Amino acid sequence: MLFALPLMKAPISSFLILAFLFFVKVSAIAQPPTRIIAGKVLINDGTMKFTAAKFRPIVDSLDKVLKVHPTDTISLFYRALFYSLSNNLMARPYQKENSALDNLIIGKSQIEKAISLGMSDFKTRVLRAQIYGDIAYRYTGDESWMFNKKQIADRKTQYNSFKELANKYYDELAVLDKGNAYDYQKLRITANYPL
Repeated sequence: MLFALPLMKAPISSFLILAFLFFVKVSAIAQPPTRIIAGKVLINDGTMKFTAAKFRPIVDSLDKVLKVHPTDTISLFYRALFYSLSNNLMARPYQKENSALDNLIIGKSQIEKAISLGMSDFKTRVLRAQIYGDIAYRYTGDESWMFNKKQIADRKTQYNSFKELANKYYDELAVLDKGNAYDYQKLRITANYPL
């Protein structure tokens, strides 16, 4: 009986260690590492391409957090990042793909809210410019047969507004991060509305 007590402690301590490691792993997954590469905020997970399905549990978790805590700036940042990465040129190359523009508008609102609530991380500002550029891209596939004259005029105004803001934010980034100014200047939008 004297030897049973130390043996009982071993499974309990092993369980506690495993539980600790599980929670550390879950918290590490909850906030994926990000990097600014060539003027864009990307997830630094060792892969070359963003795969939305891989991050579905994190996105679902962020959506739940934002329902309960709509002013959580970190959750707003990451959710906006996932909107950008899931709806950008690489993820959805066809400009007129359904819901991509709507999702980017939601991401824009989230990153603007994070900034208005005082989130000052530099990546937040990079992501804002990135999302505005992503939104402007969605207007570049417009063709005259798709819209009437009023819709064309409205879409041209919207495109020019997003283009102007994206370029303004990229110019600001070039001033704040002089070492990478070339990257931000390359991302400026130079195309005119196609119609």
